[in-house]
Amino acid sequence: MTTLAAQLKLGIEEWAHDLLRDSLLLELAKQGKLPPRAFGLYLESLRYLFQHSQQNLIAAAAAAQRIGHPELAAYFDRKAHEERGHDGWATNDLSRLPATAARDLRPTRAIEDLVALQQALIEQHPVYMLVYTLWAEYFTVLLGDEWLDALSVSGYGRAQVSSIAKHLDADREHAAAGLAEVDRLWRGHPERSLLVGVVDRAGRIFARFCDEICGEAQRAA
Repeated sequence: MTTLAAQLKLGIEEWAHDLLRDSLLLELAKQGKLPPRAFGLYLESLRYLFQHSQQNLIAAAAAAQRIGHPELAAYFDRKAHEERGHDGWATNDLSRLPATAARDLRPTRAIEDLVALQQALIEQHPVYMLVYTLWAEYFTVLLGDEWLDALSVSGYGRAQVSSIAKHLDADREHAAAGLAEVDRLWRGHPERSLLVGVVDRAGRIFARFCDEICGEAQRAA
């Protein structure tokens, strides 16, 4: 039987392929049509996501301890440590934008929903958060280089996208390690189909996030 890790890997790859093929946001950036206000909304949303993801990983570690899974708790403790300070990267990137582009920004509704999904997954079973974390890291690796290239066309060089570039560099190692950990940490519950479904649940919210950034770009055009 195919391992859970192999099934998740394939599912994330298929989802990322479809996103690359269909992404209006990626196409706007490749055409140099991602204005500063839209990119500012993107960065503020990342800042919010990074801040709350670190907090939720701490909560996931505590939940894993409560169900008697110390190895999973240790995994989340390590991930929480890795995420520390990443919201500061996004804050620094925001400071490089024109003041009008960064003023009075709030995260997108979809990113707030993605954070709420993390919390709901942890409450259901912390192994769901293990799958979510793998999804986030591996799709960053799959999409990151093309996204950075597209942002450069829109005028956002590597110094302005440190929160993306640094995450990509770190996740190249983290995603590989996460894939190696899944089968060791999963004890057969929750059932496989429910875990695989996390990719679709998170992916649909992320697609809405991209749509919200596109909407901001169109308003600024």
